[in-house]
Amino acid sequence: MADEISRTETNLPAAPPLMNVTASGDGTAIGIVQGDVRFELNENSIPFIQRMVGCQQPEFHAAEWALLNEKCFHLFVLENEKYDCGCFSISKRVALTKNTSPEYIEHYNPLTSTLIQELLNMPCLFTMRNPNFKEAPRFYPALIGKLTAIIPQGDCIKFKFYHCGRLPQQFINENMHLFHLIAKPVRNQLDEEHWSIRTGNLVAIVDQLGIEIQ
Repeated sequence: MADEISRTETNLPAAPPLMNVTASGDGTAIGIVQGDVRFELNENSIPFIQRMVGCQQPEFHAAEWALLNEKCFHLFVLENEKYDCGCFSISKRVALTKNTSPEYIEHYNPLTSTLIQELLNMPCLFTMRNPNFKEAPRFYPALIGKLTAIIPQGDCIKFKFYHCGRLPQQFINENMHLFHLIAKPVRNQLDEEHWSIRTGNLVAIVDQLGIEIQ
């Protein structure tokens, strides 16, 4: 009949076969999958997955902090950089000059690989230059931490670090003697950008103040 729908065989492509995709170790499988996907992860893959999903375990540095040098420590005072990316740089012009004992200046110049290892074993006090002489806003934090790398680069020195504690910088301004830092009638040591090494047991000071090390 004329108005009857004609049914004919067509050569339509068959449905794609089901696929089983397996990714194991550190390998990556990419493609369009219909069916099951199975992953076999080894121990090296776990940190990567944790970073991807934002559940990486926090690091704790209390044990390492307790073993740092108890005779001297680093003081960093920055002006144009911040301690927010795990590294910063200091001009060699203000590195281990003012407010550093001559014995340290002589001993750590030049910076050899052996001397750098000594420096990495010292605790650190990370601060910003006071906006006003001897005065920092309440929200200014001073950080407690450790260097992980010292890299001389031309006219600057690059430092990599981690921080494991904090306290208000204004507390340091008001207690310079407690931290073995220099204070004069008009200015103190946090009023000028520089890197210095100070004699003193910063590990014990932090412990006496009850600052939690993480």
